[in-house]
Order: sequence, then C-alpha cells, then structure tokens
Amino acid sequence: MAGFSSKTLVLVSLLGLLVMLLCGTSKAQSNQDCCLSYTKARLPRWALKGYTEQLPGELCDIHAIIFHTNRGLKACVNPKDAWVKKHLLFLSHKLKKMSM
Repeated sequence: MAGFSSKTLVLVSLLGLLVMLLCGTSKAQSNQDCCLSYTKARLPRWALKGYTEQLPGELCDIHAIIFHTNRGLKACVNPKDAWVKKHLLFLSHKLKKMSM
C-alpha cells in the first residue's frame, strides 16, 4: 500500500461506497413494482390495453391484477371484484380475436 497516495485511497473508498449505495437502491426499486394496495376507481374497458397478474410471494404481499392503460398507466386492482373479472374476460376475448 506504500505506492498509493492518500487521495487515491479516499477515491477508491468513495467509489466502493457509491457502488454499495447503488446496489441497495436497485433492490429497493424492484419492490416499487409490487402492488401494495388496490385502486378504488373502476377503470373503463376502452382505456385498457392489457394486464399482468401479481401473485403473492417473496417480493409482493398481495394477489393483484395490474391493468395497463392505453396511456401507459398501471392500476392495481382486486382480482376478486366482479368488474375486474368482466374486464379480464373482455381482454381475453380481445386477445383471442387478435391471434386469429
């Protein structure tokens, strides 16, 4: 270590700290992709372009449907709600027609 100046050691230490902080931040951001609660608003069918299903597991606590809107927004909804089931059926038929 005699060949390194104190400035170099400080710089390397700061870079190591920065890498640790960035790694910690990226893990926290992955949790932001989880639905933590359900949206109360009922979305119109015409505004939807698709959905994904969130299953409870290691990262996410609740079972949810994430509706994707034509404007690029995402809404977490309760898959047990009747209107959500109807919207899922509508999107399934829409997808089936597109694949024919």
